[in-house]
Amino acid sequence: MGSFKTNEQKATNRHIAWIVWGAAAFFYFFELFVRVMPGTMLQKMQSHYDISSTIFGIASGIYYYVYAPMQIFAGILLDRFGGRLVMIPASIIVAIGCACILIPWNSIWLFAFGRLLMGLGSAFGFIGVMYLATVWFHKERLSFVSGLTTALGFLGAILALKWIPHFAKTYTWQDCWFGASIFGILSLIILYICVPPTPVWERERQKAHFEEFAPKHAFSGFFTVIKNRQTWFLGLVGGILYMPTTVLGDLWGKEYIETVYCLSSEEAGFVISMIYLGWLIGAPFWGYFSDKTGYKRSILFFSTLSAAILLFALILWSNMPISFLKTCLFLTGFVSAPQVICFVLGVEKNAENAKASAIATINMFVTLVGGILQPITGLILDYSYNNSAKSTFHYYCANDFKCALSIIPIVTLIGFFFVFGIHHKPNTKSRK
Repeated sequence: MGSFKTNEQKATNRHIAWIVWGAAAFFYFFELFVRVMPGTMLQKMQSHYDISSTIFGIASGIYYYVYAPMQIFAGILLDRFGGRLVMIPASIIVAIGCACILIPWNSIWLFAFGRLLMGLGSAFGFIGVMYLATVWFHKERLSFVSGLTTALGFLGAILALKWIPHFAKTYTWQDCWFGASIFGILSLIILYICVPPTPVWERERQKAHFEEFAPKHAFSGFFTVIKNRQTWFLGLVGGILYMPTTVLGDLWGKEYIETVYCLSSEEAGFVISMIYLGWLIGAPFWGYFSDKTGYKRSILFFSTLSAAILLFALILWSNMPISFLKTCLFLTGFVSAPQVICFVLGVEKNAENAKASAIATINMFVTLVGGILQPITGLILDYSYNNSAKSTFHYYCANDFKCALSIIPIVTLIGFFFVFGIHHKPNTKSRK
């Protein structure tokens, strides 16, 4: 009943909605920029700390290990307190995490702690944007806004892959992290200026949330979401579709291309950024297409199967022409982009008063899949490495990468079968 009134109120605040979205999406842009930075300076940082790929994968992956469980708390806090009071402190934490790496101690533990803080603050990035979208936009536009948000985030990853290797040639990798911390302060200022206090219609929803869940306990909304089998299927499918970008784009892809195709750091960074460009174009396209057609489940079938085929081609055909490589990476990102639909389906198939918790839980799955596969890939790399050099920093050959990265298309193909578990229609009972 109240939702009709809410839609009318949202319609009168259309310009404010886009301003709020822009401010929150800029924070998500910054989060993705920071997320992929270790992969752009992998050799320099790994040789500086003198650690193996397994250890570096674990230290960098701490971002994901913190990010994933924090989704639970992020959803609860956003459902209860709104976007402004939660996202501003989150941006401060990410900036501090970037600054921690600048402390002049030659310790991998300090890098790991910085990544921990980055993951802690970034946990509120995408969920915060999507939560604010549910507050300010009509539900019919959520898939498109979700896609647009993802596109802006991946623009941050593209710029990091393009700028950081070039910047690191002139300056040190520590200077890059200093610039990132300044970037975080800018995000904080934008959030403070542009995100208003919680509007009246959202305060009414928060009140209903308290009335429904407060008599039980703070995690009641999360437990309601996690008990829903649809949440598990959507989270696993979303995580598997995002996993190639996490493993290839965020960490191992650049070094793989440098090694197999004998490209410079800048050239390899540009090539691997094609996967993010595919997401940049694909996310809003698939979001808009799914809003218009309603074929969300069918799109996910197409997405998982085609992504698996493209990834098998990428790994098995290791001497393809560079133009084909760029096209294949772009198409991999493009067909993986329907992952944004999983968040909208998660909102549809769970209770209205736990919408942030639904988005957060699915995003937790998304992060866990990538966070687990990153160090596993590093472990397989170390295991397949057969050189007798004593240095903990290894220079892998093409076969080492081929063996380690073959896990990506196999897991993606498994995601195709998980789509069968997603229901055709929204769970209308849970929406009441």
